[in-house]
Amino acid sequence: MSVREPLRIRKALLAGVVALALTGTGVAIAWSATDTPSPSPSESAPGKSDKAQRPQHLHSESVVKKADGTFETVLSQQGTVESVSETSVTVKSEDGYTQTYAVKAETKVIKFPAPAADGTPAKGDDGKRLKPSDVTIAEIATGETVRVSGVKSGDSVTAKRIVEGAGTGHGLGLGKGLGKGHAKAHGHGKPSAK
Repeated sequence: MSVREPLRIRKALLAGVVALALTGTGVAIAWSATDTPSPSPSESAPGKSDKAQRPQHLHSESVVKKADGTFETVLSQQGTVESVSETSVTVKSEDGYTQTYAVKAETKVIKFPAPAADGTPAKGDDGKRLKPSDVTIAEIATGETVRVSGVKSGDSVTAKRIVEGAGTGHGLGLGKGLGKGHAKAHGHGKPSAK
């Protein structure tokens, strides 16, 4: 066998591989030869967990620095109303943590409309989603689920905001959005006119 014979064989094999790749046949053969199964549609994307498996915020205490340079201890809690009066509300979280909050004239109390029977947000006769409304503490009842944020001073805590209803989900009801202002600061589209 001459020296040129193996070179011709290599050129022919290379030409065959190029031809297969250009027609797509080579890709199909290579793909079918792998042992890796394709992902099933029911699998979730990597790094994304089912909402039911995500950690849920129950209660926290943190110190914040205000614009004037002073510090404030802020409490937030999600739980069930154990007792309520015109001047206070006691909330118990799922883990047993219980806190009583003073209710003042400046405490903002918000109530979300109850969802429809199928779990979708409540809608009015016009088909539009009903918005949460400002209410008084008298409209909050024992046994309801609420989200409370308050300011601690010594041993007492004054409620700044109490949210009952659909607003008890992740992040809603504690001044962390409610859909206002996101477009202005983060460049996610045009701000809505209000």
